[in-house]
Amino acid sequence: MSATGTGPRHGPAGPGPVPVPVPDSRVAVAVDAAVGVVITALLLAGLARPGFPLLRDWVATPTPPLSDAALGLGESAARAVPQDVAVAWATRALEGIGLPLWPLTGLLTAAFCVWIAVAAGALVRQVVRGVTSAGVDTPGWSGHLVRLPAVVVAVWNPLVVERLLQGHWSLLAGVAAVVTLPVLLAGPRPRLAAACAAVAVAGLTPIGWVLAVVAAAVSLACGARRRARSAAVLAAVAAVTALPWVLATVLGGGGAGGVGEGGGFAVGGTPGVAAFAARAETGIGTLGSVVALGGIWNSAAVPPSRTSWWAAAALVLLLAVWAVAAPGIWRARRDPTVRATVPLALVTWLLVALSATAPGIAALAAVVDAIPAAGLLRDTQKFVALALPATVLAWGLAARALAPRLRPVGAAVLLTAVAVAAVPDAPRVLWDSLHPVTYGEGWARVAEIVDGRPGDMLVLPAGSFRSTPLWAGGAAVLDPAPRMLDTRVLVPGDLVVGGAGTVTGEGDRAREATEALLRGDHPRTLTALGVRWVLDERTSAGPRGESDRTLSATTTRFADPELVLYELGGTDGQELAVPPPAPPPASQSSRAAVLAAHVAWLVTGLAAMILAAVGRRSPR
Repeated sequence: MSATGTGPRHGPAGPGPVPVPVPDSRVAVAVDAAVGVVITALLLAGLARPGFPLLRDWVATPTPPLSDAALGLGESAARAVPQDVAVAWATRALEGIGLPLWPLTGLLTAAFCVWIAVAAGALVRQVVRGVTSAGVDTPGWSGHLVRLPAVVVAVWNPLVVERLLQGHWSLLAGVAAVVTLPVLLAGPRPRLAAACAAVAVAGLTPIGWVLAVVAAAVSLACGARRRARSAAVLAAVAAVTALPWVLATVLGGGGAGGVGEGGGFAVGGTPGVAAFAARAETGIGTLGSVVALGGIWNSAAVPPSRTSWWAAAALVLLLAVWAVAAPGIWRARRDPTVRATVPLALVTWLLVALSATAPGIAALAAVVDAIPAAGLLRDTQKFVALALPATVLAWGLAARALAPRLRPVGAAVLLTAVAVAAVPDAPRVLWDSLHPVTYGEGWARVAEIVDGRPGDMLVLPAGSFRSTPLWAGGAAVLDPAPRMLDTRVLVPGDLVVGGAGTVTGEGDRAREATEALLRGDHPRTLTALGVRWVLDERTSAGPRGESDRTLSATTTRFADPELVLYELGGTDGQELAVPPPAPPPASQSSRAAVLAAHVAWLVTGLAAMILAAVGRRSPR
């Protein structure tokens, strides 16, 4: 294995300043990828079990439809666009070649984690190579060992673990892009095609796109070469990759203010913003929580270790690492990569913490109410991802500083232990939570009846989430019906947040129809609102109200121990002669426009990846 350095080495005349050797980049990438695979395997081992992931907002199904909801053209905001369409396309491709469908989202999540690890290693190599030290005698592996803690902390941290527990698997694409873009745009050799590819992949969700665009803009501003040309190309790519959710929001009208993932809702106001503000962890306050890369709003998605006194101990260890790294950061302060990451982290921590105060909540609520699509900003803790590159650098520079005293292996072991100590129970918690499920045969029978038929569907029990012993050990998960059935499932989108009450969703017609069903109104009230089907997920706990009174006057089309499907009107086994009145589905022109935007996103991303791969192989 080859290694290169940038300063004098030990010689017969005595020791001098010795840089930790910089390994050959291909070998370094392979080593970082191997570390990423090991860490990912430890964290995501539960997904190796057969079945579809179903955890809070993570809903994988065997038959995701290309419905109006998947395109973002329904009543609900375009929270998972183009993610849902991309998954539907990938599912059809896997079916076409005869591969199993259940590993799809798990493998994508694992790929994002390994991407984060490789990007973290590249970030450290880009900066740490210019900092000298003394006493390093193992040139072959010292560079890899010094980089090891940074690669580990990039994946094994509260941000990644808590977002996995919340089910935000696709957000990790945005996190990976945030770590990657300073390497690509602030380094000595800007790699524009690869940067465009990172932005496109991060655009799997709207919030991932926002994270990538912010990171790209800051990195580009701190870089030194071809800013105007790079900015123009990146702006064009960013515009194309945002088209799927922007067009869906404009054409569908489904809550423009609520575009976001797992926490963006159309109805604004202080309660909604307060519900999704960063949360103070035990003993360290909101600022300490976000500095530690934690503080997710949902306490149920927090590992037990972060809810005890250990959170404070982990923060002390984290601050100690930053203190050791501080001299190296100061010496490298003129490095474009450092300028693109450390100030951004400081600003991010401050703004995220301030947004959880009363004045910050009021200010953000005003912005969300006034600006379309500003619901993207509501879950402010997601933006802690912008501080991850600086945290990675701090670990790399701290390892570099400790290497002469502890030798590279000692520094690597110590700092890796500190990184793991931030969430020591992560593998166990994720193993227990990421328990894939196998859907009952009744879902396929229901799909045969309702798919492609006119009329909308209500679900029981009322609400967007399900709690059944058949799934996730009874933990609350998003109802899979909208991602399982090719019919319009009316979901109000209301979300109950502990301590903040109910955050109202954007599905007004869905809410009106659900309330009528819970009151036990006559089926004609529901058909007047366009409802034809009611699906009772009978193993799930939740409000059913007086719905039995309504359903007693309907036709049972299917029943098994898990599901009961009712049809409003008609006679048993027959369809309604006249489709019930309902708002028409999205027009063909709207669907065609949004699908074309998805194709443009996909083609742009693939083209950028190909150009990046060709560029790396071409001689410079």
